[in-house]
Amino acid sequence: MLLFSFILREKMDENQTETPAAEAPKKQTWSEFLETEQAVRVIYLIFGFAAIAMVMIFLQTRTDAICCGDWDGYYHIKWSQLLWENFSQGKWLPTFEWLPLTVLNPTDYADHHFLFHLLQIPFLWFFEPVMAAKISTIFYGTLAIFSVYWLITKYGVKHQLIWLAAILTCATAFFYRMNMAKAPPLTIIITVLGIHLLFQRKYVWLLPLMFAFVWTYSLFPLLWFAAIIWTLIIAWNEHKFEWQPLAYTTGGMIAGNIINPYFPQNIGLFTEHFWTKFKVGQDFAVAVGGEWYPYTGMELLTDFPIALGAMLIGYILFMPKNGKLPERATFFLVFASILVAAQFRSKRFAEYFPPFAILFAAFSWQAFTAPKAAELPEEFARELDPFFDKGEAKPADSFWVNVRAASVWVIGVSLTVVFLVSLVGFHKFGLEFQGTAESIAGNDHNNRYKRAMEFATGLDETGAENIPKGELIFNCTWDDFPKLFYHNTKHRYVYGLDPNYLYTENPELYKLLKDLTEGKVEDPAPMIRDKFGARYIFADAKENVDMLAKALDSGWVETIYEDEEARLLKIRDVKGEPSSPDDDEPETDEEKKILDELERTSNSNVNSDDEEDPN
Repeated sequence: MLLFSFILREKMDENQTETPAAEAPKKQTWSEFLETEQAVRVIYLIFGFAAIAMVMIFLQTRTDAICCGDWDGYYHIKWSQLLWENFSQGKWLPTFEWLPLTVLNPTDYADHHFLFHLLQIPFLWFFEPVMAAKISTIFYGTLAIFSVYWLITKYGVKHQLIWLAAILTCATAFFYRMNMAKAPPLTIIITVLGIHLLFQRKYVWLLPLMFAFVWTYSLFPLLWFAAIIWTLIIAWNEHKFEWQPLAYTTGGMIAGNIINPYFPQNIGLFTEHFWTKFKVGQDFAVAVGGEWYPYTGMELLTDFPIALGAMLIGYILFMPKNGKLPERATFFLVFASILVAAQFRSKRFAEYFPPFAILFAAFSWQAFTAPKAAELPEEFARELDPFFDKGEAKPADSFWVNVRAASVWVIGVSLTVVFLVSLVGFHKFGLEFQGTAESIAGNDHNNRYKRAMEFATGLDETGAENIPKGELIFNCTWDDFPKLFYHNTKHRYVYGLDPNYLYTENPELYKLLKDLTEGKVEDPAPMIRDKFGARYIFADAKENVDMLAKALDSGWVETIYEDEEARLLKIRDVKGEPSSPDDDEPETDEEKKILDELERTSNSNVNSDDEEDPN
């Protein structure tokens, strides 16, 4: 012990003594660096980044389309392209004229993903739009997942590879949604950076970070809630009001909304989003996308077993010590609990709850296993290790050391199996589990509606436009809009992106649209023309059959284009003879193959009969 005290004092003296000017500092060699704790962390980080990137690349390449679930990614990359076209010509923001009947009309439009759209632009410099969207999704999705792993490594949580495996298996829905070409990956990146600034108490940087968050996505209050949680934790532990987190996040939030290219319309759009989507205990006034509805209990258990297990571990291990709250563990306790509660309300939080559940478990485990007495830094302890008397290990101690080592391997192998199953699925021994790769591969192909929109924007044999430029098209389904907008910006549409945008602007018009598309109106065409100002109708080939049949039978409508994916109809100026769908339908490729096969079979039978009859 005397020797230990001497060496410790020597080390302290060395740190306090200034290096003479004549004596050059010793340069650390690569071999010496690789033995340091810092080098180990760097290697873990590089490995983690590579593993996450490979998973994202593998999943994103399962489909040729912009992934996944819905087609909003087509709107995002198209709008980024239109922004860049204007900027490259020295112009400012383009006018959004494609949804004139909604809250996104040319006067009131606000881009609440503005910074996200700007960050997609560099990818358009090197790739065509679909590939640009897919590569940007890989890039930002990888960074988002890596930021969670980086936070664990940064704060010295041990067994980093186990936590990496937990992140990679946290939820199939999480990785599915990370592959969508949307803004949530940036939300995770910004939130993790904000949490790091709170932990480091570098509060002033929260102001520009919140400013950027406001320009990126409408979920920016998430960082403000994080600041509130941290302020309350500091107030409990240190009996003081830490005002800076709240002040800087509030300042950034106000500045980001006011110093905004879409001010004041952005305030109105945020309010619309808030009131229509975040109604606790109430159903939506308008049927919205499936992502806004909650998971069933069975879906939660099958899609989020690791994330829910992490929450359970975090709750079990969480424990105040000496009347003090473990600050980081407490923060994630509250933050992740809010997200898991939101998860029961809406599937939209599938990209937020799982990674923060893993962070809650990691930091609770770190706080639970933290030694009561201060420990020496790992590098310093290694230097002192030869001077300690080892003594013989007790059998009981050796047993528990082996148990701990074995448990790490068991957990690691188990998570690896879960990772493989969640990634590619499992369909053996009567068990059916669809992996994330299979779900993504099942998405619709990239060119859906492309032929219909090429006709809509094209010319007939006389050189006249098939559909005049600027015409309003009555699209029967709101979620078709992103694809239509991507392929055709020559025309405008009745509604899209969110049905609430039409409902909020004109509730009566939305209710009429619902009656029309559900086939409840006997003569729909005149109402579409007179109430909506649309002279053309677009519908998926397999949807709105009743409405289209009534429109065709009325004599007001004629089919101008049809294939196996879509229909385009024109509302006549004067009522004419009813148009029979069977007469107007062009022969599809599938029908042509069937008819050709029947013709070949018929000819074969005729030839066979001729050969059998000698007369």
